[in-house]
This record gives sequence, C-alpha cells and structure tokens, in this order.
Amino acid sequence: MTSLAVRVPASTSNLGAGFDCLGLALDLWLEARLVPGEGPPTYGGTLARMHAADDLTYRMLSEREALHGYRLVVTSAIPIGVGLGSSAAAIVAGLALARLSLGNPFDRDAIFRGAAQEEGHPDNAGPAVFGGLVLAAHRSVKLTLHKDLAVAFAVPAGGVSTKEARDLLPASVSRDVAVQQSARSAALVLGLTWGDPDLIDFGMDDRLAVPHRRRLIPGYDAAVGAAMEAGAYGVTISGAGSALVAVAAREDVVAVAARMAATLTDAGNPAEALAARVAAEGLSTIG
Repeated sequence: MTSLAVRVPASTSNLGAGFDCLGLALDLWLEARLVPGEGPPTYGGTLARMHAADDLTYRMLSEREALHGYRLVVTSAIPIGVGLGSSAAAIVAGLALARLSLGNPFDRDAIFRGAAQEEGHPDNAGPAVFGGLVLAAHRSVKLTLHKDLAVAFAVPAGGVSTKEARDLLPASVSRDVAVQQSARSAALVLGLTWGDPDLIDFGMDDRLAVPHRRRLIPGYDAAVGAAMEAGAYGVTISGAGSALVAVAAREDVVAVAARMAATLTDAGNPAEALAARVAAEGLSTIG
C-alpha cells in the first residue's frame, strides 16, 4: 500500500447576485493524505484542534468504508467557519480520497455532484473541484476571471453559523426582487469576465441574502463603504459569512482588504485583511 493524497482550494461563494450558483477558488489549500497503517486521524494548520467526529473528510471516508488499512492526515490553511469554503474543501477531499482508496475512477464530475449534494448547494463545490471562477448552471461552467481583477477579504475572528444564516432567508420573494436578482446575476457574470467595473458594482448588490444577513456582521455597512472608497468595484458577504469579499483592480486589493478589516475592527468586530490569489486549478492529486 502507498500513500494517497489530494489537495483542494478554498473558495468564496454567493458572489453578489450569484447566490448559490457562482463561486471562485482561492490559493489557500487543504491537503489530505491516507497513509498506510492504523490509528486516529491527525490534523494541522487551521485544523489543529479538529476532532475526528467533526471532520467532514473523515466522515466521507468512513461512510464509504474507505479507511481500511489507512490512517488519515489532514492539514489546512483555510480559515474555518467564516465563509471561505472550508466545509466544501473537506467534503471534496474525502470523496476524492475515497475514490482513490476504493480503486474507483478519479472522476471530477462525480466528485462535484457528490459534494454539491452533501453541501446542499454547488457554489463552493464547483470551484473546489474545478478551480477558477465557476458558474453552477445545469452543469459546472468554468469561466475566466478578467486578468485585471483580483479579490480582497476581511476575515473576522468570529464566524457565522451557516444554519443561522440560512434560516434568515425568506421562503419566497416578490417578482420585483426575482427580476432584479436575475438582471444583477447576469451583469455580474459579464462584469467579472469582461472586467467591467460598472457591471460588477451592479451585480455584486445581492437582493436575496445580504439584506437579511448583514446584521450578523457588525460594521458591515461601514466596511462596504470603506472598501468602495479604497477602490473596490463591489463588496458582499463571502459565503454565509462572516468574511467580506471585494472585487477590485489587482493594484488596489491590498489597500481594499486593509480598509475593510480596519473598519470592521473599529466597529468591535476584529478582522484580518487577506488579499488571496485566485486558484486557477482545483482538486488535484499530490505526491
């Protein structure tokens, strides 16, 4: 038996009006390895305090009886519980390792479908598996983020419960909101691929989730204003939160991230700035 290993990127999802369907892979990675032998899983990086009972990678492997003769070792640089796709990365890693362990084809489409089903939505699973900017339509469509664009984050120390954030969403919306969201979602896809600041500004203004979730993030409105003053084209909540993500010109992302983080901190919501590069590739096997 030889070691089996994969790596999976972080992701930001619910990009503006692309709620539950548009996500972007980030150059922060989870690495998971099955090594021959027995024993409990071990964890490092942001997962240093993880327990096997709470680990989605371990759960995916256990449910598929894919751990026989192997011990799981996981390390991650992805912040946990702040809307940067840590859960999707863990699920994708577990599903991929299970396929390797059981001798099944390393089928990324099948791994994506399984991860989307486990998550209940595909916008983190898509970039985690395929990398880059992904639109989860009737199938995953990999788009090309314009070369002049980059993303900036403010990452609070405290997270937001995904379940709580989901529970805040209304069961139905008016026709007017639905039409506005449709127009903004289409504009955002074009803005991100064309590099059009005006379309990005329009498209990042989500009308489904952010109006109900912004109160979970102290200092949200002030941080959005500060980011726009620093040059951001648009700002929204990353995933379910608590991180904020801004789209800006490459030369402005460091300043935008710093202003957002400082503004949240001033509002009593301590946060760190992060200017993460986009990960062009997603799930892959490693030596």
